Amino acid sequence: MTDKTLVGGWSILFVNTNTFFKNIKALLALSLCLFVIISCKSDDNDDVAPTPTRTFSMGFTPWPYAATTAAIDEIYSFIGSSADLIAIHMDGGVPWPEANTADNFNNYGVGVKNEVNGIAGRLASLPDHEVYLAVSAFNGLRNDIALYWNTSTGQALPSPWDTYDIDNAAITTSFSNYVDELIKKLNPKYVNFGIEINEFYHNVPADRTKLQIFYTTVYSALKTKYPNIIFMTSFAMSSPGSTKMLETATLYSHLQNHQDMTGISIYPYAFFSHSDKGDPANLPSDWLSQITTIAPGSSYFIAESGFVGESLSIPAFSLNVTTDEDKQNAFLTELFNEANALNVEGLVWFSAYDFDDLWTSSLGDNLSLVWRDIGLKDGSQNPRKSLETWNAWKNRTQN
Repeated sequence: MTDKTLVGGWSILFVNTNTFFKNIKALLALSLCLFVIISCKSDDNDDVAPTPTRTFSMGFTPWPYAATTAAIDEIYSFIGSSADLIAIHMDGGVPWPEANTADNFNNYGVGVKNEVNGIAGRLASLPDHEVYLAVSAFNGLRNDIALYWNTSTGQALPSPWDTYDIDNAAITTSFSNYVDELIKKLNPKYVNFGIEINEFYHNVPADRTKLQIFYTTVYSALKTKYPNIIFMTSFAMSSPGSTKMLETATLYSHLQNHQDMTGISIYPYAFFSHSDKGDPANLPSDWLSQITTIAPGSSYFIAESGFVGESLSIPAFSLNVTTDEDKQNAFLTELFNEANALNVEGLVWFSAYDFDDLWTSSLGDNLSLVWRDIGLKDGSQNPRKSLETWNAWKNRTQN
């Protein structure tokens, strides 16, 4: 006699066992598929390029395109949205007599106070931007001390300041005090206390020892008071291997222990000597990387740069540059790639907009014409192709 309960039980067990093994087979098949998919996905990831990054902060000076409040407003707004660094470039003079006394800002000339307080107010609207402050103790030709700044920039030096050399104790004291006041007002992360210092070194060889006294004294005074600020001087770059660059390497060998970083000022279309300077394809291969030979072991900061977006002719300087916005864009791309390769910490494109209106209404000189058309926007405030490149790099993660 058959026990139906037993048979039924075995029957149920058999059915469940079949189901169980079928499920196991399905699970194994699924696992194999998942393994293949994951393996393929892993292989795919190996082929995906890493997310592009940049080593440097990106910024501009607030140089306006016109002598109007609206133009200044526009430039600061543009920097607010298109940069993470702002460069404050003080190259028009020093309040020498007033700054000879420390903590004396309230007695500076009205022109100085209005300008500095105005900048401080503007910076308050950019709290997330790093501030790079550049201050020059030299005149525009880089062959003497800076002119006087009181009611306006570029005033004649009063007596006895017109007789002082760069190493005079009154000069080093006043300049240190002046930079100190600017630091207190503008709260910079970086301070350049020797804009294009190699130009002075090159132009006034008789004063090279005096220059050494200047920068060692000023650096010591400022670094002692502000140990966390990064202090630098900057070098105006020219063709690799040129006399000026060889001299600059010598200067750096004396200067290197009296700064924290090396600044770079570079405009190859104007101050290099290769042919067809309007085409960046003709740049020497080491046009920027030469700095590693000139200032080995340093960290670097591109304190100012630019490239014209249209052809330039200045007969007084025997300067003729044939170029266009495509070549400007090619230079900017090359600048970014080279800066990344050098682990540059900051990069300043001097003027965001062409300043045709300002040049026509207020300047009109040959020297400022050299830089008039380096904007990422042209004289009508229309964007050039280089602005798109700038924004693409701005959107990269900074590492």
